[in-house]
Amino acid sequence: MAETGTATVADSVRKARATANAAAAEADAASAMTGYSAADHLRDELEWLDVGLRTLLEASGDDSFTDPLAAFKGMVVSREELSADDPAESRELAIAWHAYKGFRRELEKRNDERAELARGLPLVQLTNALRLTLWEYRCIVFCVAVEIDRNYEKWYAYLNDDATARTATVDLALRLLGDTEEDRVLGMALLSRQGKLRRWLLQQPEADAVLGLRSPLRLDERAISFLLETERLDGRLGGAVEALEEDEYPLPAWEGEAALEQKLGQVVRAWPSGGMPIVALWGARGAGKRRLLHRLAASRGQRLLMVSLAALPAEEERLRSLLDRLVREALLTDAAIVLSEEDGDGAWKEKLPQEVLRGALQAYENDAQRPLLGWMSGERRAAYELPLPINAPLWSMEVSPPAVSERAALWRRHAEELPARERSSPTCPDYGTLSAELAARFQFTPGQIASAWRQSLILAAERGERLPDKSDLAAAAKGQFRHRLAQHAIAIKPRSRWSDLILPKESLSLIQEACNRYKLRETVLSDWGFAGRVSYGTGVHLLFAGPPGTGKTMAADAVAGELGLELYRVDLSRIVSKYIGETEQRLRELFEEARQSGAILFFDEGDALFGKRTEVKDSNDRYANMEAAYLLQLIEAYDGVTILATNLMQNLDEALLRRMSVIVKFPFPSPEDRARIFASLLPAGAPLGEELDLPFLAQRVEVSGGHIKNIVLAAAFLAASERAPIGMSHMIRAAKEELQKLGKIPMRGAFAPYSE
Repeated sequence: MAETGTATVADSVRKARATANAAAAEADAASAMTGYSAADHLRDELEWLDVGLRTLLEASGDDSFTDPLAAFKGMVVSREELSADDPAESRELAIAWHAYKGFRRELEKRNDERAELARGLPLVQLTNALRLTLWEYRCIVFCVAVEIDRNYEKWYAYLNDDATARTATVDLALRLLGDTEEDRVLGMALLSRQGKLRRWLLQQPEADAVLGLRSPLRLDERAISFLLETERLDGRLGGAVEALEEDEYPLPAWEGEAALEQKLGQVVRAWPSGGMPIVALWGARGAGKRRLLHRLAASRGQRLLMVSLAALPAEEERLRSLLDRLVREALLTDAAIVLSEEDGDGAWKEKLPQEVLRGALQAYENDAQRPLLGWMSGERRAAYELPLPINAPLWSMEVSPPAVSERAALWRRHAEELPARERSSPTCPDYGTLSAELAARFQFTPGQIASAWRQSLILAAERGERLPDKSDLAAAAKGQFRHRLAQHAIAIKPRSRWSDLILPKESLSLIQEACNRYKLRETVLSDWGFAGRVSYGTGVHLLFAGPPGTGKTMAADAVAGELGLELYRVDLSRIVSKYIGETEQRLRELFEEARQSGAILFFDEGDALFGKRTEVKDSNDRYANMEAAYLLQLIEAYDGVTILATNLMQNLDEALLRRMSVIVKFPFPSPEDRARIFASLLPAGAPLGEELDLPFLAQRVEVSGGHIKNIVLAAAFLAASERAPIGMSHMIRAAKEELQKLGKIPMRGAFAPYSE
């Protein structure tokens, strides 16, 4: 019986060898024509598994065709099984196993010869990425078989002697994959919890589960999808991770970005050997940090995994599980990892367990062949602020917005992408001029410019046009501002124009000069090089001083309209706090949000915040002076536009006056100016009485422009209630009421002859 059994096994192996050689010849011919696919590779590897399984089956002496209990394999134990000798001790199994090992070596040698064809295929890529041994390589093939062909489930159940064990097991792996006792001992170690197979590729057993010979070996869902090429990114990573492929990187957006890319590449290439390069890029949103890191990874032939810290789960176990999958994804696909703190409210440090993050990054550094870690933030980060591996060096670089000339080039580049027929149309706007204007007006990043251009196309389409005009581009640009200024200030929608301001020519010229300083700041600071000589104080800060109602708020409104910027009036009730340090924190948040949005900060009644510092007599004086000093520092460091309005200029701190770019005095209006204010407040559509005498009103009503506005509006409502044109009776009645509010009682006959 033994000789007959041996002949059967040997015949099976010889037959398998002949079949495999024929299949190999066909595969080589097909590969030359169509390329060698992942499916081809796995099919080749399964050949030795098929022979190995049949060898185990036949050498064990089982005959599923003549054994009446074969159908109950794993559920019934026969007397013969209990009394049988150990198959590993038998001469039959030794001969059969020797033939199988020879066949497997032939297949592996043949597959080695096809290594060039298999280069880059998932199985080889996975093996190289994790530095797996030959035994681990075979184990992966052994485990993935049931995911390719369910017939293997029957083989595994039968050889496991358990009808319910239809997957690979530790016992079956040791019997099938090990050639010697030493191989089996090694296999047990490789399948432990600390082994790479368990850590990265196999489904994780319960924490308290005992791993034994009957323990199942099931590939993790991502390992299967990677080997079968059914998924480019682990779906369980959710929205927290985005994959940027190495063959999809964008070209440099502007000349300065190419220089930054070169500098970044030089630093990474010169990084000390054995260490993980860690680069932190910081700057405004859309400045190009993501593009630079994408191109850096692509230059190394790596994909990039972009991780949003705000989207990571706060619960420790969920976070640990997701980060394990992230690191495994980076290992399998030879990817760089970038952590971004730009999304969300910046509370990731309080929300996420820092040691869990640090442990994941340490595992990535330890196990990845070419680790590369990037960090993206709005402001500079020091190494001690980040959950980096212990003693890891960090290199930081600011990615600043492009200069005005580069911004103009970016705007023009988008315009040049329009169809040539559209650009040659007589109605096509002058995008060259518009680009220069937009570049000078908006200190945008490349990302903001691209977004604004796309939005302008939509706005043009709403009008039924294909080409965006100046108004479309301006509206789209304003839509790029993202901030939370409303928490500390009140938005004012600009409505006033220069023609609405009734001011002395000198005062109006000063305001317009200040606007020009903002428009031309890039020319002077960047193009002419003054930024290298002036390190701070480059913002435009205006002080409007004058009695109440003289037009200070209207002038701030006109400035915002001229510059195309949002205007926010600082709400002191939301800023000033009785708690020590809280006012400073709110001020810092206010200026940071203003910096991100480019908005104008308007401090009405500025003497409440910027009053003269007093002699320190107690702790209250000390902290009040500290708040004032801190606010002065913030204003000096702010490179945008601030406007302060005050009724009492003499009460302001001298240090503040020194920091002002322009001081504009708003005098009490003369009778002529009051007449112009009356006229400017009457719209063209308002019905006016023939007897309306505005110069008379201007002579008799000595109030500022703000009160004149109240008078005109009240008179309009009085006339409307009578369904009559606005006449002198309405104006005089409204004027008397306004004067009474001010505590001024008109003398009898003050408005004669129009009224007693």
